[in-house]
Amino acid sequence: MSATIEQVESLLHEADTPAQSQATRSITVPGSFEWLFVITGGLAVFLPFILLVGEQELEREQHVHWYFWLSVLIGSPHVYSTYVRQHRKIREGHSSLWLGIPAYLAIALSLTLLHRGGVFVQTITLVNVWQSFHYLRQAYGVGCLYGGQQQFDATDRRLRWWAYHFTFPWLIIGRWDMLYDAWGGQSYELIPVDFDDSVMRFLGVIALIGVYTQVIAEIRLIRRNGRAYRPTGLICYAVCLGIHYYGFMIVTHFHRGFEAITFYHAMQYLALVWVLERRQRAAAGNRWIASIPNLAGFGIFWLTLYLLGFGWEQYLTTAIERWWIIASTILLSSISVHHYVVDSFLWRRSVGA
Repeated sequence: MSATIEQVESLLHEADTPAQSQATRSITVPGSFEWLFVITGGLAVFLPFILLVGEQELEREQHVHWYFWLSVLIGSPHVYSTYVRQHRKIREGHSSLWLGIPAYLAIALSLTLLHRGGVFVQTITLVNVWQSFHYLRQAYGVGCLYGGQQQFDATDRRLRWWAYHFTFPWLIIGRWDMLYDAWGGQSYELIPVDFDDSVMRFLGVIALIGVYTQVIAEIRLIRRNGRAYRPTGLICYAVCLGIHYYGFMIVTHFHRGFEAITFYHAMQYLALVWVLERRQRAAAGNRWIASIPNLAGFGIFWLTLYLLGFGWEQYLTTAIERWWIIASTILLSSISVHHYVVDSFLWRRSVGA
C-alpha cells in the first residue's frame, strides 16, 4: 500500500476550495493495491466475468436470484463502510452526531411521508439521479487524490475540475435516456425520460469540451514537469469516462453495464475507505493493523461489513414488513439517501485527515 497518503482530504476535491499552491509539492504515489482496487475500481477482477456471462444470461428471470446475491455481496459493504469512517470522524469531533442516526431517522420519516403523499417513485427517481452524480464525484475525488504532480498549481486544479464536470451532464442525462430505451418507455421503480436527440448532442459537445480541457491540462503538466510528469491523473480520467459511458450509455449492454458500474463504484469506495482507515489507525498506534497483509485485511474488512449489512438488510428490515409491506423499501432507500448525504459532508477538507 502506498506510504505517501498524507493529508488526503486536502487533496480530495481540492479544486472546489482554491488554495495557495507551492512550486513543488508532495504527491500521492499509488501502490499495487490502489491501482487494482481504487484507481481502476477492481475492473480486472469483475469485468471479464460480467462480459463472459453475457447480456442474455443476466436478463433471464431464472438468474435473478444469483444476480441479486452478487449485487448484495459487492454493493452493500461499501455503503456501510461510510459508517466506519463517520464513526471515527464523530469521535474526533470532525463530524456532527446529527449526521448519524438522527439524520437517518429524519430521512426515513421524510420518505414515509412522501410515500403517503403518492410521490415516492418520483422521489426515488430524483435520488437515483443524485446517485449518478455521486458515482461521478467519487471518481473525480480519486482523480484529485492520485492525479497530483510536483509542479501543480491552482490553474491545474481548475482545469481538472472543469474537465470532469463538463462531462457529467452528458453522462447523467444519458443514463436516463438509455433507461427509457432499455425499458421501452415503461416506468417501474424509477421514471425514465426520453430526451430529444438535439439535447443529447448538445451535452455531448459540452462533454467533448471537457475532454479537450483534460488534454490541455495534461500538455500543460508535461511541459512544466518534464520527466517527472506522472500520467496517473490522465488514467483516472480515462477510467472514469470509460466505465461510466459503458454503464450509463450503452443500451445493448444495459444489464452488464449496470453490474459493471455498480461493482466499480462499490469496490473503489470500499478500497479507498480501507486505505485511509488503515493508515489512520496505524498512525494512531494500532500497529497490528499494518502488520496484516493488505489484501487479507481488506478481505476481512469487506466480510465484516457484508455480514453486518446483510443482517440489517435481510433480517431487520424484512421483519418490519409484518407491520407495513413497504417498510423494507423505505428503510433501504433511506440507507442509500443517508449514504449520499453523509458523503457530501464526510469528504470535505474541513473534516480533517
